[in-house]
Amino acid sequence: MSSHQSGPDALVEEHVRDVPVRCYAERPHSVVQVLEEALSSFGDSVLLVDPARSTSTTYAQFARLVEGAAMTLRDRGLAPGARVAILARNGLEAAVAIWACARAGLVHVGIPVDSPAARVDALLSLTGADLLLVQPALRDRVPPTAIPVEDATETLLGRESAWQHGRALPEQDTTYSLIPTSGTTGHPKAVQVTGRMSGHAAAFYARTFGLTPRDRTAIHLPFAWVSGHVTQLTPAMLSGGSAVTMASFSAPQLVAVSVEHGVTWLDVVPSIWELLLRSESFSLPALAGVRLAVFGGAPAPPGTLDRVRQRLPQLRLFDVYALSETCAPVTCLHDAEALRRPGSVGRPTPYCELRLVDRDGRDVPRGEAGEVWVRSAAMTPGYWGAPPGPPDGWLRTGDLGRMDGEGYLHVGGRSVDLIIRGGVNIYPAEVERALLATGLLADAVAVGIPSAVTGQNVGAAVVARPGVEADPHLLQAAVREALGAHAVPRPLRVTDALPRNSNGKVDRVAVLAELTAPGG
Repeated sequence: MSSHQSGPDALVEEHVRDVPVRCYAERPHSVVQVLEEALSSFGDSVLLVDPARSTSTTYAQFARLVEGAAMTLRDRGLAPGARVAILARNGLEAAVAIWACARAGLVHVGIPVDSPAARVDALLSLTGADLLLVQPALRDRVPPTAIPVEDATETLLGRESAWQHGRALPEQDTTYSLIPTSGTTGHPKAVQVTGRMSGHAAAFYARTFGLTPRDRTAIHLPFAWVSGHVTQLTPAMLSGGSAVTMASFSAPQLVAVSVEHGVTWLDVVPSIWELLLRSESFSLPALAGVRLAVFGGAPAPPGTLDRVRQRLPQLRLFDVYALSETCAPVTCLHDAEALRRPGSVGRPTPYCELRLVDRDGRDVPRGEAGEVWVRSAAMTPGYWGAPPGPPDGWLRTGDLGRMDGEGYLHVGGRSVDLIIRGGVNIYPAEVERALLATGLLADAVAVGIPSAVTGQNVGAAVVARPGVEADPHLLQAAVREALGAHAVPRPLRVTDALPRNSNGKVDRVAVLAELTAPGG
């Protein structure tokens, strides 16, 4: 469907796997195209700063490394579509690997660096990797394997070659990267990423944030996730900006890097806000240059965001609802909307369609809860090695949500996390919001506790704000007042920190185990 819009936000209808979707009329079709077009305008500008090496790399230098690494990979005799796994910390190698694989027609497989050997082995087997590139310092993470294993630094940075402008660019629906999911169920999956997906993400971020060549981001989230290259480096490259890579994360280090290297925008998961607030330097005037931040992946406590705004009043905050399966945001709550839409993750982005559906597959009325279904131009063609996505193009996210009268989405958690007590549905996110609204807590999670009488009861684990005593009775009373006696968490445990998985999300299985353990 053609839009009446004009300019960069104009939309057109295109068919992807026989499904009509709304697309940006103007967007890049591959990360390789983004780099090639940036060379003409920003060739001598700095693209990457790598503090671990004390080096800066210009667009032109990066392109020569990508072209050289692509030639080296092709020299290995890898056929188009072969999978090249990378085990490397954030830095120049991790970035070159992605672009070199795309340039050579190969498929990049990012292995999270905190993966134990068994997890590495599972991901190599899942993706059918043909080659594994490993930084020498991470060699002990590699299990015995039949596939070739090479030094990532030598293979990716050992050769430079002039960029070949006449070479064909990748097709936009070709898979160029596989992003492992968190695998909290014990069955890891690998999301296929195409140029259409990363192109829409880059266009959305660059336009929504108004990125310019003066902007710089700090990449501390792993390149093996969507965040590293899809939502940060590619938008930065599209706008002629730059990025600082962080080999590991700590809140004081992120603040120090932002100050030293003139960072202007951040991408974080919500759990990081509280860690940043513990740093005295997370304030003015030290971070006066940081003008915006985007976050998503889990609810952010309103009180936490209030304190972030108090520390950095110039900071514009964007809350996005996104999945690895979509790459680009599904919804976005703009900073100007946040105060009047607490608890919302915003309205659908231009290239996304949303449905809220009941258990029988019927759309629910506005205001009622249902499972969130998404159809998007930035949708993955499927998981590697699994059947393709649904033929109607609708991704069943497994997330529960409701849409208010003005089209703002409120996400209530995973459908598998829904607590049913005596036949009454209790949404964990609502319990968590009631607990956090007391202002006593830095973090909270609610889970279903098995019960022979009611089926499930509500349990909760909470983390008090520094210097604050969190009285469980006061917290339970707050939930009772907000939601009713049926939603009061018993047990409620105050703990120093909530267990989290490698993506920064609360590990609800671990929380349940702690609450149901003797003495929990």
